[in-house]
Amino acid sequence: MLYDQSNYIWKAVGMGAVAGMRAMSAPALLSDELSRMPSSSLAHSPLHFLQSDTVAKGLKVLAATELLGDKLPKVPDRIKAPSLAIRAVSGAVVGATVFTANKADTAKGALVGAAAAIAGTFASFYLRKAIKKYTNLPDSISGTIEDAIMFSSGLAITKA
Repeated sequence: MLYDQSNYIWKAVGMGAVAGMRAMSAPALLSDELSRMPSSSLAHSPLHFLQSDTVAKGLKVLAATELLGDKLPKVPDRIKAPSLAIRAVSGAVVGATVFTANKADTAKGALVGAAAAIAGTFASFYLRKAIKKYTNLPDSISGTIEDAIMFSSGLAITKA
C-alpha cells in the first residue's frame, strides 16, 4: 500500500530508483496503483491526475514504448544530460506523489525522488555495463534482465 507513514520515505527512494532505471515505468506503476486505490491527500493537489484510469493507461503505453526503445542500438546512454534530466524529473514526480499521499512535504518528496532517480540511473547504467563485460550477454538480454528487476521492484514497492 502506498500510504504508510512508517516507510513512505523508502517508498519514494525506491520509486525514484525505478525512475532511474526506466523513466516512464515509475510513474506508470505508481499511477496504476493510485487509479485503483486513490489517496484523498492527492485529491486537491496538482498531482491528482495520477489517480486517473486514463492517465494510468497512457503511462503504461509510454512505459512499454520506453522498454522497447531501450533495446535499440542507437539510443544514447542514460547518463547523458537529456536522459538523466528526464529520469530526475520522473523521480521528482513519483517522490512528490508518495510524500503528498502520506501528508508529507511535497518539495522534500520531489528532492528525495530526484536524488534517488539520479543514483538509480548511474547504478543501473554501470551494473548493465558490468553484466555485459563479465557475461558477454547482448544488450537486449541484459536490458531484459534489467527490465525484470525494475518491474518486480516497482510492483513490490507500490504494493508494500
